[in-house]
Amino acid sequence: MICAQESDMGSRPINLDSVPEDYVRASIVVADPGNALYSRVGHAAIHMQCPTHGLDFVFSAEAEPGTGLLFKFLSGSLRMGVFAVPIDEYLKGYRMDGRSVCEYELLLPIKVKQNLWRVLDRHVEVGLSLPYDYLERGCSQITFQLLTEALDTCHIEFGYWPESFAMSRREIMHHELVDSPWVRLFLHLLINGSIDDACANGRKVLVPNDLVLILQHASLNGSPILDTVPNVILDRTATPRTKPWFTPTMLAWLMLILTLLSVAFHRRGMDYVLLALQTLLGCFSLYLVAFSNLCCTEWSWLLIPFNPLPALCWRWRHVWAKPYAVVILLWVAAMAAWPHRLTDTPYILLASASALSYITFPSENKYIFGKKR
Repeated sequence: MICAQESDMGSRPINLDSVPEDYVRASIVVADPGNALYSRVGHAAIHMQCPTHGLDFVFSAEAEPGTGLLFKFLSGSLRMGVFAVPIDEYLKGYRMDGRSVCEYELLLPIKVKQNLWRVLDRHVEVGLSLPYDYLERGCSQITFQLLTEALDTCHIEFGYWPESFAMSRREIMHHELVDSPWVRLFLHLLINGSIDDACANGRKVLVPNDLVLILQHASLNGSPILDTVPNVILDRTATPRTKPWFTPTMLAWLMLILTLLSVAFHRRGMDYVLLALQTLLGCFSLYLVAFSNLCCTEWSWLLIPFNPLPALCWRWRHVWAKPYAVVILLWVAAMAAWPHRLTDTPYILLASASALSYITFPSENKYIFGKKR
């Protein structure tokens, strides 16, 4: 979304002793999950209003508009920023998608709300200068950051953190995407590295619903920060998304069973299917780790079982197949035993299938690319 104009409310001199508390209204806006990859857990933003001056803006963290965004995203060159969008323009896209939008009023003193508006204006002025970072600057995280920045001189008490915050940030997102298993599978391939690092609870605010619950249990000088009753701005018209009947886990189990049958009946067709899959996944992961500047691509544990080396060294597979199968099996055991989830279950099953394929290769190189020597 493009900023229509600067709100400039936070910098206007106001005699705060002569205005009512609702002279400035502030709220947290939460949109339902959408079908796009970046909207699967919903969206959070801050709604600021000053009816006296006809100001009504939603301050939202958004990526840059334009074409070629997928390549920019994968390469890590996509930019983002905070935009001030008129409320009608902001709701237009959600109305087209049939997604519901509600808001929860921020129960803040007028001085704090003015300071919040000033902080928001300052971030809008920065523009599209920030690298796109869905972990540290996702919509819920940046909304939480903006609020805490505006309240930095106040005594805030957070009385509640969701039970899910005992998990890692990867596990939080994994749990939230339970009804989107194919999206979850892709995100486990895409997101690795720093997402598994231990961090403070404040940095685990990744989901709009968690943001709302945390703020509803928080207090400022003993008074609640966020209202518990939502105001529905837009009603849902689209059919709710349902979990697909055929999941990645089912596909992975099917491939493992086919590999078992292939080995049992001495038909090696699955060797090449698994090799192709291993190479494709490995090339994608290798690109992210070695060349992309995208966040959470410092390292990927998937590169151990999924990489292009087996395809490059396929001619000599009778030498390396069995030792590599042992390495993959150790990886499978480590992923299953690790106290925090490091990948998705289908990748563990696919790696097991590859290990089975490699460990049952003949000890002599009787075949090269399927042809008898």
